[in-house]
Formats: sequence, structure tokens, C-alpha cells
Amino acid sequence: MSITAVDRASRARTIVGRCRIAIAFATSAVLIGGCAHSSRSWPLTPTTTVHELAPGVVSTGHEFGATFTPDGQTLLFTRSDPTTHRAHLYASELRDGVWQPATPLGFSRAEWSDLDASVSPDGRRLYFVSTRPRPGAATSAADMDIWYADAADSGWGAPQWIPVLSSTGKEGSPTVDRAGTICFFSDRDGPPGRNAIFCASRTSSGFASPSRLGPTINAGPSDTSPFLTPDGRTLLFYSTRVGGAGQADLYVSVKTDGGWGPAVNLGPQVNTPASEYNPVVSRDGSVLIFGRAGRLLYVSLDSLGVPELMTARVR
Repeated sequence: MSITAVDRASRARTIVGRCRIAIAFATSAVLIGGCAHSSRSWPLTPTTTVHELAPGVVSTGHEFGATFTPDGQTLLFTRSDPTTHRAHLYASELRDGVWQPATPLGFSRAEWSDLDASVSPDGRRLYFVSTRPRPGAATSAADMDIWYADAADSGWGAPQWIPVLSSTGKEGSPTVDRAGTICFFSDRDGPPGRNAIFCASRTSSGFASPSRLGPTINAGPSDTSPFLTPDGRTLLFYSTRVGGAGQADLYVSVKTDGGWGPAVNLGPQVNTPASEYNPVVSRDGSVLIFGRAGRLLYVSLDSLGVPELMTARVR
């Protein structure tokens, strides 16, 4: 979620043997999933300078939080409504090399916010956060909780609340690796807007209780919107810590046997006096996608010259 962000029907089927998920938004079928090593080429060509992602179609000045399906042919992202200030999840399909006008996900509703989508490495589960009412509640949640929806024969399954990861505070940007470890940010330990990053391991019944990461990650005053690579070795996030170029900068940390290493600033090619947020690495490990001023931007990972980012290329 960006610092300034607020806080038709879809149909899906999973064909395990072919390792694909097909989803229809409105009345047209859209292929959004595939095997990890799809024969399709990656849709964003790595560039050494920062470019806007599909300006006027995907990136319009109200977007943040990108995630791709395993074949890279569908982009899911958050778009904030400038009138209601609520955020909703959208998807854009790549057709003949052109990103198509985005359509809202079927379970997204005008009366609450759904945001920060993250597709699992196998493409079969969509994590997100929402202000929708918790089970049994009559009104929307005061803050955002973590939810998921699975692909099913009749479409995305009904969104499911994850109580062990949610709190009386705000949660955001869930991200999961192949082992099922999930990381996210929350302000549960501090005043509103002072976020920290937490992670929880997968268990047979769901998730373990989340733990706050150590000071190499949570250096404060606010550390937000983690992205965990599929192998679980690399963590990207944004931070307002001292020493950055502006209001919020992008950082990377690599995990070793000793835990998460020092967070490294991604440098002046992406970090500016403004706020940068919601870093994500493309499915093929070649491109960094991030947000600035309500727009989705991308750049070649290699061009940043940050050695710690090389582990993010490992799929």
C-alpha cells in the first residue's frame, strides 16, 4: 500500500495436469495462470531507465501494488477511487503485446476497500487485504485485515479471513513464498502509520502466529509493503528510516543462515525525494516494479547495480 492510499463476475478453473488457471472477467475468458516455466515471453522488456507501466491503461495516477500470474500475462493491481477514496482490485490482460483496459475482480465491492493483491507462486491462491466485514460482523472493519481467495471450478472462491494474521490494527501487503511463509506489514505494535514487517510460517492448519522481524528489517519509523521472492531468500520493502533519499525509499535484504542481513538501499535510479513504495520483482526475475505518486513504474533489476538484488533473480 502506498503512503497516501486508503487506507464482472469472475470465473475460474484449475487444470492441475496442465498447470493452468483460466479466469473470465465479465464475459470474456482471460488466461491468467500457467506453469512456472511458461513458454510465453515475459511482457515487460527490461530497461535501464525507469518507465511507466501501460500509462493511461494500467497506470493512471491512482494505482499501487502490482502482482503477476505465473505466466506473466495478467497483472493484478490496486486502483484507488478518487471520489470515495476506497481502493479496489483490478486485472489487466496482455493481448498481442498490449495491456488491455482493466476490469475489477468479481469479489470487489464498492462499499469497502480490497487492495494489496499477491498471487501465490503456484498461481492458485490470491492474498489481499480488505476492510470488508469479518465473519459475523455487521459493519466493515475499522482497519484492514488479511484475506485470501482460491481458484475453484465456479470462480474465485469466497474470500476467507485469516484471523491468526489479523489484529485490531492495520495489516497490508501479504506476500508468500513457495514454502508457504507469509510476510506482511502491520501497525499493531505502534501508533497508526508506524508500520513494521511480520512473517509467519505455514502450518498444517493455516499459519503460525506472526513474528516481528528484527532490526535489520524493522529500523523504523515505518517499514512497509514487503515482497518475498518465491524461494524465500530475498525481501524487498519500503522504509522511512534515516539515510534515505526522500520520504520513503526501497530496500532489499538477503536471508542467510544467520537471518535477514542488513537492508540495502536500492539507490538513486529508483529512490528520489518523493516516496517510492510497493516493490515487486517480476516472475522471471528480470524487472523491478514499484510505485511512485500513484503510478506503477518498472526498471531492469540488473541496471540498479545492487549485488543483493541478484538473489531476487533466482526463481
